[in-house]
Amino acid sequence: MNLARKHFQQHQAKSAAETAAEFGTMRNTNAYEQQLLQLNSDKNRLKNIQSKQNKIELKRQLIPNYKPYVEGILEVKPGVQDAVITEILVWSIDIGDFDFALDIAEYILKYGLKLPDRFERSEACFVTEDIAEEFLKLLKTEAGIDQKGLDQLVRLERLITDKSLPQNRLDMPDEVKAKLYLALGKGEMQFLTGDLENDLPRSVHAQNWLEKALDLDDKCGGRTDLNKMSKLSTKLLAERETTDTLAYQKESQVVTTNEQTEVTDVLLNQNGTPVVDDHGNMVPTSE
Repeated sequence: MNLARKHFQQHQAKSAAETAAEFGTMRNTNAYEQQLLQLNSDKNRLKNIQSKQNKIELKRQLIPNYKPYVEGILEVKPGVQDAVITEILVWSIDIGDFDFALDIAEYILKYGLKLPDRFERSEACFVTEDIAEEFLKLLKTEAGIDQKGLDQLVRLERLITDKSLPQNRLDMPDEVKAKLYLALGKGEMQFLTGDLENDLPRSVHAQNWLEKALDLDDKCGGRTDLNKMSKLSTKLLAERETTDTLAYQKESQVVTTNEQTEVTDVLLNQNGTPVVDDHGNMVPTSE
């Protein structure tokens, strides 16, 4: 899609969103009806594909056609039900575009949009479980996750614990939340390097996430990792205290040596007391 076409579609979406905000529905707005028509056509294409991987690849190719519309809606935030927005949320998670998915999730949870009828889980439960499970799969591979992935998990955790949102919209089984905290804990563990400055905060964070996971579901599979992180964080805290103590002692020795040097480099009276000038300052030997 060229840039001009993208801007045009985004402008159409914003105009439709403003109308929807006024009348309480996206229906009968040109931008929405066009996108819905295209969406139904693309869903029929997907139904004719049996391979899950091939479906995901087709969604990856199709989503850019919907992004200008979605971005226009998210900018205006009309807060009304939108079948295009909720379907693209699902597709975004399917293809692993979690930043875009979370942009949409924040919007639908704030305004109470509903997922397509085929979903029995709540919106918060669906987003949390599907994203967490994708990351848990990645964490079992050699590739693991990168810092961006860990940041996305943290962003999701902040979303589902956002006190400003209606709490009934964030309700989900404890086992689902536990999956997210397990992914966060295991994710932190992947960044351990053997360096004290890096590993101390990482191990403490991992321990905290894993404790939350086990508090929610003691069968989540994080017990072994929690024991490892508890031992590691305790060990590293002791090392940090030892390092800080040695640094303090070294600094104190330097200060004491300097003070002694200052005292020995002054003129002394016969009784051993420092010679002072008319202003009360000790007179250095150079004078």
